[in-house]
Amino acid sequence: MKKISLILLFVICVFSLKAQNNTSDPQVVQMLKEFYTAYNTAWASHLPATPLIKKLDSLQTKYCTIAARKELKKLLKASGLDHDALTNDEGTDVEHLKKTLKITKDPIKTNDYIVSYIDHTMTPAYKPIDKTVIIHVTVVKENGSFKIDNAYGDAISLR
Repeated sequence: MKKISLILLFVICVFSLKAQNNTSDPQVVQMLKEFYTAYNTAWASHLPATPLIKKLDSLQTKYCTIAARKELKKLLKASGLDHDALTNDEGTDVEHLKKTLKITKDPIKTNDYIVSYIDHTMTPAYKPIDKTVIIHVTVVKENGSFKIDNAYGDAISLR
């Protein structure tokens, strides 16, 4: 009987710890809102390449881990401004971002959050279309601050 009680107590503790680790941290949510607002604003500003790269690098320095920044620099060197991993090339204008930006805790992965927003864009045939942009973001603590360590995503077209 003692053995069963200990096993039951252990299982309850493990599930309790897992549930605690999977709760949304308001600081992380706020950091992600600030980052995606500033980052999309930079992209939407239509700056020339050099000032845009400096602005994006500044935001990445503030909001991303050292390891993530290293990977982002490699990606920039390989593809220039043609690919952005942090938005999966799916930016939006600031107006739509402010209205539709949502950040939720990933229910499965401990350090992951799901960032979503609507991109009001055009099809190749110039037909207006809304896309739901979904980006999975891994957030870790580095030097006492929450930082983006990884991001990947996709876009779902809405009709």
